[in-house]
Amino acid sequence: MKKIKIYSCAIGLLLFYGCNKLKETPFSSIYTQNFYSNATEAEAAITAVYGGLYNLYTAGATIFVPEWSADVMFPRNVVARSSLTLYTYDPQYSAQTSFARTNESPIEIWKQAYGGVEKANWVIAKVPATPMDTARRNSILGEAYFFRAFFNWTLTRNFQNIVLKITPSNSIANSYVGKTDQKAVYQQIYKDLTTADSLLPDYTPTIVKGRVSRQVAQLLFAKAALYDQNWPLALQMAQTVINSGKYTLMPNFADAFDVSKKDAARQENMFAVELSSSLNPSRFSQVAYYFAPISAGAAYNKGPAGAMYAFQSFYNSFAPNDGRRALLDTSFPGVPQIKIDTRLLTKNLVAVGKYKDPNAVGSLSNNNIPILRYADAFLIAAEAEAMQNGASGLAYSYVNTIRTRAHIPGLTAGLGKDDFVDSVLVERAKEFYGEGDRWYDLTRTNKFLTVIPTAINADYPVRTPLPKHRYFPIPQLEINANPELVQNPDWQ
Repeated sequence: MKKIKIYSCAIGLLLFYGCNKLKETPFSSIYTQNFYSNATEAEAAITAVYGGLYNLYTAGATIFVPEWSADVMFPRNVVARSSLTLYTYDPQYSAQTSFARTNESPIEIWKQAYGGVEKANWVIAKVPATPMDTARRNSILGEAYFFRAFFNWTLTRNFQNIVLKITPSNSIANSYVGKTDQKAVYQQIYKDLTTADSLLPDYTPTIVKGRVSRQVAQLLFAKAALYDQNWPLALQMAQTVINSGKYTLMPNFADAFDVSKKDAARQENMFAVELSSSLNPSRFSQVAYYFAPISAGAAYNKGPAGAMYAFQSFYNSFAPNDGRRALLDTSFPGVPQIKIDTRLLTKNLVAVGKYKDPNAVGSLSNNNIPILRYADAFLIAAEAEAMQNGASGLAYSYVNTIRTRAHIPGLTAGLGKDDFVDSVLVERAKEFYGEGDRWYDLTRTNKFLTVIPTAINADYPVRTPLPKHRYFPIPQLEINANPELVQNPDWQ
């Protein structure tokens, strides 16, 4: 190992000011000169990348931040959490930082996503020279390229222009990098996913649980292209997933989220965060804990937090026979809606049941957190086709596949292009509520300014987002630490 030389300050309270000299070699979680010398170490490295995904979701910010910002769900109105719903946060994220809730804030997304990027970069840099089985080495590299694309996509849809790192930080000098324009970020995402597509294996039921398949990379490719408004590419990649025949929709919507059927549901849940309370150490997340209302009893969780609910107006938007409404609860045995949670002013409370686990205790549950579902391929294809060719029969066929599974009639015939796309966005809200998706649909289409003010209740009677809220500010702590990084213009 190389020696670390530090010429310290007389008083070690300041990191950058008052020092005579600071010369340091950083050692990341994987950085040694001798690592990656065999297959076992390569496997350990890619496992660390999957660990980066788990780190991103264990605190729950990747779900909470977009859900509390959008028009489907709201948090119990307490300081720091309410700053997301009321758009009162600042680049310092003052409320979250002051009240120890940074794990629920965009700061957590930035920190954990970049941790994942760093781990993926080391695999991409080192594993090609590792002596091991060629097929497995290619698969490991494909997974790493996928994850680098996924983490960068997560960052850019939250912060727009981001630090694009495609080499590992093996020195202080190359750890300081400035921002890259979002268009260039998407080009790198496409490049990484193209490589991943060429290296990853197709999905089979025997694939190791939680591992990334070629079709998963293709679906992320389609979704990234949708966000980038590259309609032909989004349609092409979504159709590739659909036509592969590797995945299918669960017959009933609720079954895709039934914890007792999670292995069977892998036919639809293409990519998810794998959680288990029985492992040692356990793999847990705050998500199931926060979603469970305090008065729901063991049907949801044996130690629920009651931290978030769906707006009554969202519940009311479903047709009574829509199968997706089955996971929206307004009452429980012996507990009427008005008494689900007496801490809130709002009395018409709706609980979201996508993360139910009667055996869960607090954050220890066995629910996986879905990230990419097969249903998304159809709705991406419907929107991308309509944006190019209007509300064609093909576009209708894609969206009606999802409506048929929900046991409701096909979408109204004869819609114009704009009305059709708006209808697809509504369909996306009803399909992916509670999965951290809706906020990004509203921001990528720039509809959040008109939609959000209508999603109100007694706890949040006024909600007025501004244009700058389309993206979150880069955490000020990161700007202070990186001399090459500047705040996005809307937040300066």
